[in-house]
Amino acid sequence: MITQFELKEVREERALCWSGTSEEFGDVEVHYSADLGPMGSTCARAQGSVIPTAFLIGWSVFDDKPRLTGAQLQLDGEEVKLRRKPWAVRRKGRALRITYDGKEYRCRATRRKQYVLTRPGLAVTVTESGIGKNRRRVLVLIDGSAVPVDISLAVLFSGVNRAQLTLGGAFRTGFSTVFNFSMDNVGRV
Repeated sequence: MITQFELKEVREERALCWSGTSEEFGDVEVHYSADLGPMGSTCARAQGSVIPTAFLIGWSVFDDKPRLTGAQLQLDGEEVKLRRKPWAVRRKGRALRITYDGKEYRCRATRRKQYVLTRPGLAVTVTESGIGKNRRRVLVLIDGSAVPVDISLAVLFSGVNRAQLTLGGAFRTGFSTVFNFSMDNVGRV
């Protein structure tokens, strides 16, 4: 069974948000902003009327979206284990592995603005599209039998910097980090 729903970008005073409604999972929102996390960090939060709250805390150099390096994930207040191979060359090897409640998930980039969250019997494809104010959207395509936890994890990563899930994105992220840190330290002795 394949179902889908769409989230639209909403600009709030101090954060960006994807917001929409699913027939099966009710209201769904993904917030991401530097103001949501502890000092020096950024975070993304997925929440809704039916789905549990998922919270990813990381850090970012240029973007409001947290990076996957050193990120911590909580689902309904419970710590979730994240693993990935930062030196893997293929996209399949670079996938983020998530373990929650005895289930193994994988989040894998398929394109720059598209990723897939999978577990046995389920694939949730999330695609970002649109340019400009009031035109940006996230399409969530669910292939299989999904439960609210699956949707919460899947939409959460629309508020996360997923560049490190591709080899090219990992190189760009590494160079931007080195360049930013070197610029911060210019003139300091």
